[in-house]
Amino acid sequence: MTNLPFTNNKLRPEMREFLDIDGRDRLYACWDRIWIPTPSAEEAFLALQDCMHAAPSTKPRGLIITGDADTGKSRTMTAFRDKHLPKVNPATEYAEHPVIYITAPDNPSRTAVLKKILDELGHPLLYNASDENLRAHTIRMLKSCAVGTIMIDEIGDIQRDYVSSKVVEFLRFLKGLINETGRPFVVGGTPVVLDLIGGEEQIAGRLNTVVRLKPFTLTEFVKILLAFEHMLPLRAVSDFRADESLILTTFDLSGGYIGRLSYLLHDACQVAIEDRSERITLATIEKVKDRSIATVGRRVA
Repeated sequence: MTNLPFTNNKLRPEMREFLDIDGRDRLYACWDRIWIPTPSAEEAFLALQDCMHAAPSTKPRGLIITGDADTGKSRTMTAFRDKHLPKVNPATEYAEHPVIYITAPDNPSRTAVLKKILDELGHPLLYNASDENLRAHTIRMLKSCAVGTIMIDEIGDIQRDYVSSKVVEFLRFLKGLINETGRPFVVGGTPVVLDLIGGEEQIAGRLNTVVRLKPFTLTEFVKILLAFEHMLPLRAVSDFRADESLILTTFDLSGGYIGRLSYLLHDACQVAIEDRSERITLATIEKVKDRSIATVGRRVA
């Protein structure tokens, strides 16, 4: 089969530039740009905006974003960051950062968190500073760069293999950092993060809003799948709406999880590009349905 002409009139303009790329390189070039928010991700965006625009406070109120694996926690947080990129402030020597995103260190290390924040701001310390100087420099740079909110992802992982006293000390360090910066912090993680934060009253008072990302329902899924159709870098229209079997099969395979759906559609695009059909059909989904293990958790009806 020869390559089809570019007939995908549903494709959003920002994705059309990638259609000239042949083979898997097309997906390598653009897949990180494809993000479709679920209803609970949209709720998280609103809460993140509240944090980013909050007035300075000695006791700022932050946010916890939680959910099972594959509900899109990390992607929601990075998508929010990507929509609020740093901008130059001509009145100062610093770029303004509406939001920064880091992942929690593997162990409850204050130094690691401070260094990650400075790296994101582009102002690392190039010498071996004392803990006190490192902390002071970090707080100074957060204020100089007008940071709106600081997101720390995978926070629940710090409790693995570490005694509770070290975790409590780390959480108290975070509480102090929040107070000194005067900005809301956002933490993300699987539901274990709620037990972690809730077990320490002082930090719980700074992270007292919770957004739970949930699996989507079938009604929600149809809208999400049709939104994906406008973003998938294929040269022909897949027309998901016309095939109810494709919709139901894809829903069942995703288990109601946005992460699973993304993986499934990525693999289906790969097949569609390589067999030159340039569109996803039920047959395409059938070819890739056994590539992934079953999703974690159960679908919400």
